[in-house]
Amino acid sequence: MKDFRWKWQDTLIVILGVLALGYALVNYSRLPEQLPAQFGITGEVNRYWPKSSIIIQGAVLGLVLPLAMQFIRRIDPKKDNYSKFTAAYKMIRLTIAVVMDAMLVLSVTKGLHPDFAAGKLGIAVVGLLFIALGNYMPQIKDNYFTGIKTPWTLASPEVWRKTHRFSGYMWVAGGILLMLAAFLPKTASISLIITSLLLAVLVPYVYSWFISQRMKV
Repeated sequence: MKDFRWKWQDTLIVILGVLALGYALVNYSRLPEQLPAQFGITGEVNRYWPKSSIIIQGAVLGLVLPLAMQFIRRIDPKKDNYSKFTAAYKMIRLTIAVVMDAMLVLSVTKGLHPDFAAGKLGIAVVGLLFIALGNYMPQIKDNYFTGIKTPWTLASPEVWRKTHRFSGYMWVAGGILLMLAAFLPKTASISLIITSLLLAVLVPYVYSWFISQRMKV
């Protein structure tokens, strides 16, 4: 595998991470002691953490993790396959950074303005994550860290390929539903969120099993 080379995605990851962290630190003294750590399916806060923990977590997930992913892949037994989807992997890391930074900003803003609809916007942000990852999913080659990992995809490169091509559509559809859910009434929103999760999690898992069985015939 080629040695790590700093790309524009890495620069943007650092810039966005520093901006999000800076926003939190500049407003630190104005924040309540507890900030939202988790939003429920309806967009309401259902868990709070100390503000210092939220900020540290935001820095780790939005800045450290996306950069570390470039090095973590070196210990993957299938590390040579990463060279086959280098561009997609860079964009996946950037997408994760953008979403995690956005979540930190939403949590801090909610602390500053209790009436701010952070939960609803958070659902929309996750929807964007699904759409972005779904767009790059068909390009991901078999590995142990990134993608839809089931017993059947890990056992067969062909099952992996077909599952990820199919799952890309499912994740994009699920992301669109999540974005719609963020702006709909409670009952409709919950239905769309559940449907989205089924499309993104359960359907690809079952599909990978189905393809593996079909290939045996």
